[in-house]
Order: sequence, then C-alpha cells, then structure tokens
Amino acid sequence: MLKKLETSVWNFLQTLSPKVHSILFKRRTVIAFIFSGGAAFVTDTSTLYVCKDFLGMSLVPAVSAGFLVGFCVSFTLQKFWAFEDTSVDRVHAQATWYFLVALANYFVTAALMYVLVEVLHLWYIFSKLLVTIGIACVTFFIYRLFIFKRTK
Repeated sequence: MLKKLETSVWNFLQTLSPKVHSILFKRRTVIAFIFSGGAAFVTDTSTLYVCKDFLGMSLVPAVSAGFLVGFCVSFTLQKFWAFEDTSVDRVHAQATWYFLVALANYFVTAALMYVLVEVLHLWYIFSKLLVTIGIACVTFFIYRLFIFKRTK
C-alpha cells in the first residue's frame, strides 16, 4: 500500500514538474528516510502521551514504551521502504544492530544536549534540533552502508 501511494506521488510530481521530479527522485531514499524518521518520532511521542496522560503510567515506563513502539515503526519503514530491503533472512541481525545504533544515538544525544544546553547555554529546543539533524545524517550512512547494505 505504501509503495502504491509513493508511486502515485511520484507520478503526480512528474506531471506537475518533470524537473523537480528528476531532482527529488534521485534522492528518494533520503526523502523516505526523513519521512520514516518523522513517522517514528510522531509514533514515539504519541505513545508517550497516551501512556502518560491516558493510561497513567509513570514517566520512565511511558518513555520506554514510546521508544520501543517508535523503534518498531522506524525499523520497519527504514528497512522495507527507505532502503528497499525486502529480505527477511537477516532481519534479526539487522534489528539487533539497528537497536544498538539507536541506543548509541540516545547516549550521544544526551551527552551533546548536556554540552549544548548546560555548558554553552543554547536553547534546549534548538539544541535538540541540531543534535537530531547531526545524528540523522550519521545514522543514514550507517544504515545504508552497514545495516541495510544491498547484497549482489
């Protein structure tokens, strides 16, 4: 279903502006990566909100639930849509490595946020944006070159 929607969007864009289509189509993996990350962020945050405000969970379990649900959405969309890796023979190893990268990202985020906010006194929302963009750029290449590497 997602592939069908994507094809419709690309066809519409081709009709609307062939030049823009050509430029963006070459970068479709990056675009899908960004949309996948956005969907995971919304899922993570929504799950946190539901768990905390509607189910009455305390903060740490609610954050953990959001992280796990967001992780599942992120991994699934990144693997099958963004990087077009439809194989299932290595899915357990890929999920493990993906989780380890996500965990490392968490600790790097915490450390960088501390430096930017507490040491350099930048606004925490701006700091989060900078850190998220930087980590997304690095992890894109980790996912592409190692975790979802295309085999011939």
